[in-house]
Amino acid sequence: MPFQRTFPFIPEADGLYIIRGPRQIGKTSWLKSILSHHAKTRRCFYLSCEEVDDYKALGEILKSVRGYDVILLDEVSFVTDWARAVKHAVDSGYTKVLVVTGSHAHDLKQGADRMPGRFDAGGEFCLLPMDFDEFCDARRNAGWFTGNRLDELRAYFRVGGFPSAVAEGGHKAITSKSAIDTYWRWLVGDIVKLGKSERHLTELMIQLAATIQNPVSFNTLAKKTGIGSHNTISEYISVLESCFALRTLYSVDIATGAYRTRKDRKFYFSDPLLYWLAVRLSGAREPENFENRIAELVANEHLARRFTRFGYHGNANGEVDFVQPHQWAVEVKWSPVAINLSKTYMQLQVPDKIVWTHGNFLQEWPSSQSSAVGADTE
Repeated sequence: MPFQRTFPFIPEADGLYIIRGPRQIGKTSWLKSILSHHAKTRRCFYLSCEEVDDYKALGEILKSVRGYDVILLDEVSFVTDWARAVKHAVDSGYTKVLVVTGSHAHDLKQGADRMPGRFDAGGEFCLLPMDFDEFCDARRNAGWFTGNRLDELRAYFRVGGFPSAVAEGGHKAITSKSAIDTYWRWLVGDIVKLGKSERHLTELMIQLAATIQNPVSFNTLAKKTGIGSHNTISEYISVLESCFALRTLYSVDIATGAYRTRKDRKFYFSDPLLYWLAVRLSGAREPENFENRIAELVANEHLARRFTRFGYHGNANGEVDFVQPHQWAVEVKWSPVAINLSKTYMQLQVPDKIVWTHGNFLQEWPSSQSSAVGADTE
């Protein structure tokens, strides 16, 4: 690789650490960084689980290394019912630091949900595609950084933040067909393991790309995809969310801050590469307004990594892209200056209002951090 990711942290305290994320995002490199750090002073055991059949086999392996200080299990989601073996190991006190990773993100989330109260100092952690700042650092390390922020934003729009896509895109930041193929196989693999249809996933991805920026209902997606049932659409959306491929943005009540879950929702891919994947699936030509769409997609993802609760707001006078009631609002206008601002945005009463244009995109941030996790919905 022409650059190396900086990983979030090295687990030091005893506990169970579950690291989720898509394929080729750097999870194995993170594990080996942990191994390199601890192997100097502690007994460590590293295992790639791709050839371990089931939880019984994994359980026997964990019993055999119960005296080790650090145990690292890579791609544990290949193991059928892996959570049973890990839960038993934790409950039996076999390990001190136990770190597991997996690319079957939905399965790994379900496994983590089965082990409440067993993490100690550990917990569930996500390794996501690079945000724009890390993307710039990677290109700087590779000697590709142009020094022009607008050019770098457009490069990010073309390749996204998956490390392999950035590396394959090179200094010209060319959208990587190889990376697109890799991540499509990953998504299809997760869907098929859950007994769902690749064809339905394909149709849904195409419609999600077409409706970015616009609120849409499950019923509308069901009709446009031919899937037929809004319940089936909901199931596919849930899987895409658990795989970090998609985020849902709800309409929010300006007065109460409650999510208006009966209203249409917006859906944004978590990375520009996934948008290009969907466009490729459709066989359509590059949309004329693709920068506007991807700018809003990127804005949603970057806000979601910094704030725990926000939504969009719309009425007869227009719409506000992103708002946390009583605190802040962000409107995205991918142009040199802010134009065509809606009456709804202009009349909105919040302390912190920002319009992201070419000049300040991802630079000027709301000053207040969201803390209303788990607030009421209607």
